[in-house]
Amino acid sequence: MPEPLVKLRPWQVEPFWRDDCGLLVLSWRRRAGKSHMMASKSLRQMMEKAGILNIFMSASITLGQEFIRKEYEVWQSVLSKFRDAVKANGQKLETSVDGLAEDDFCDVFEHGKLETKIWHDRTTYSRSKVIAPNPGTAVGYGGNLYVDEFGRIENFKDVLEAVMPFIDDNPEFRCMMASTPPPDDAHYSWELTLPPVDDFPVNPKGNWYESQAGFIVHRVDAYDAYAGGHPIYDQKTKQPLSPDEHRAIYFDKAAWDRNYGLKYLTGGTAAVSLAALTRSMELGRQYGCVARDITEEVAL
Repeated sequence: MPEPLVKLRPWQVEPFWRDDCGLLVLSWRRRAGKSHMMASKSLRQMMEKAGILNIFMSASITLGQEFIRKEYEVWQSVLSKFRDAVKANGQKLETSVDGLAEDDFCDVFEHGKLETKIWHDRTTYSRSKVIAPNPGTAVGYGGNLYVDEFGRIENFKDVLEAVMPFIDDNPEFRCMMASTPPPDDAHYSWELTLPPVDDFPVNPKGNWYESQAGFIVHRVDAYDAYAGGHPIYDQKTKQPLSPDEHRAIYFDKAAWDRNYGLKYLTGGTAAVSLAALTRSMELGRQYGCVARDITEEVAL
């Protein structure tokens, strides 16, 4: 396996090189490098194949200026590293935000006009484009698709319905989506990415599973990232903490379990969670359990 152009963390390596899967989901803890890894993979695709189009959708566009400015920091870092990598490969990279100040960059990003091109020769280039995550915009494009923080896109079901036909229609197109479990268990992504089990072994490379909806998911929680050399820092002292130490002092345990532990938490009042029910049904299928009508026996 050749060295990537950008330094990757242990859990980023396999998804970066995996090209066999048409639709791949990253379920990673917050701040584990989802955006950076997807941008890195897009760069590799653009450098390897002339003429391709990579489409980026980000919930940041719909979540206000605070999120857009955070995304600005990610893209500034990414574009700087990518420019050096492309130059070393004898190619040229240009973007629609070259030379812009922060406010102007955010305006371009917010209105879906952020575009990056890699020129292979004087007439041929590959490009990536950031668009707003809405069905009306998405339906007009065809190419590889990257969706960031899809668990916070309100109309995600409609967006997915709009883009899946062009992904399914071309054997070369790929889709990669990244998010933590959504805050609302009614969100469409909740049922699409729900794992078949509750517990996973700690693995610095992350764990793979097939969701109950049939999606291939790569999972990296706080324990996996910590094993891979990525600690969490105390808010007061800024000293590195283990996941258990960080959770013990975290004021909102449910938020920690969702954002760091990747737990699928229900918000209803049911005595038994949906995750537990679906897991029980899956075990029943595995062990050949069958249901029978005992109404007549009870009546007797």
